[in-house]
Amino acid sequence: MIARMKIAFIGTGTMGGPMLANLVKKGFAVTAYDIVPAALDAAVKAGATAAKSSADAARGADLVITMLPSSSHVETVYQGKGGVLEGVAAGKLCVDMSTIDPAVSRRVAEAVRAKGVRFIDAPVSGGVPKAIDGTLAIMIGGDARDVEEARPALAAMGANIIHVGPVGAGEVAKICNNLIAGVAAVAVSEAFRIAEAFGVDHKVLTDVISKSSGNTWVMEAAHPVPGLVPRAASSRDYEGGFMTDLMAKDLGLAVNAARELRIPVVVSPAAQQVLRLASSHGLGRKDFTAIYQFLKPSSGSSPV
Repeated sequence: MIARMKIAFIGTGTMGGPMLANLVKKGFAVTAYDIVPAALDAAVKAGATAAKSSADAARGADLVITMLPSSSHVETVYQGKGGVLEGVAAGKLCVDMSTIDPAVSRRVAEAVRAKGVRFIDAPVSGGVPKAIDGTLAIMIGGDARDVEEARPALAAMGANIIHVGPVGAGEVAKICNNLIAGVAAVAVSEAFRIAEAFGVDHKVLTDVISKSSGNTWVMEAAHPVPGLVPRAASSRDYEGGFMTDLMAKDLGLAVNAARELRIPVVVSPAAQQVLRLASSHGLGRKDFTAIYQFLKPSSGSSPV
């Protein structure tokens, strides 16, 4: 029965952990692996069985799900020593939910297919709150039949499941989405720093913008100013959200894709550099809306 589908879940960190927990809650049998012991321990507490490696997790699984930080991590987990391809059986389906370079998704898909295994990319949007709630947006690249096979598991983690196109198309949609979210976070942070310098109340400005053309998802769900949105990472000292380093990585993916396609981009490279500067000032592991902290005014005694 689908309710007892055996799932290998590799990458049980900030996002993967709550995603795995929702699979367990919906009745799936989950075997987990993560190179970080604390992350794996948390997965076991959520009801998963611990594996000793990615290959170990994939053995006997009906479906393999990976949720990893970067392109290099994905390639290593699938093709490296002790990786998924050493354990997964021919004919099974792998679902990579990481946000990576679309070209890498296609390359991994080819390596997987050479072993008789199927692959779809299914990156997510919505951050930790929606990962916890099981209401993520999931954008998918792959064969329609594979998407339908994975749908019951995906539905345990997301509320909006959208088949974008062939392998890699999910990643394209995700990096375009994060380009907008990353740029918006910088713009909102700049706007609120300007307003507060003039003495405008944060709540009043939020009310104004929420009813005007400047309203964005960032303000509604991830407001960079602490205390205005209780569930926003800013209200928890920017902890437990989508890390600044990861947003900088995703904007880099978008910028690189644009460069390869000879598409001029201006705002996204600037936002990426601001995020990198914030990271260099110790905010790399904070939520990306911590850019608001980085953009604090300089001293009144400064020459500019």
